[in-house]
Amino acid sequence: MHPEEQPPAPDKEEKFHIWRLLGIIFLVCVSLAAASIIVDWAIIGPLEGRAY
Repeated sequence: MHPEEQPPAPDKEEKFHIWRLLGIIFLVCVSLAAASIIVDWAIIGPLEGRAY
């Protein structure tokens, strides 16, 4: 390994962590949306029974 190859490595790793963080945030949002749909359906009922 040459010393000049070392500096780019942390940047690539940091970008990977940023994308992984965004992926985790996205999955949390999707999970919250799914939980909201389930709770909404359980409490209010199916869409056909709603009064607008």
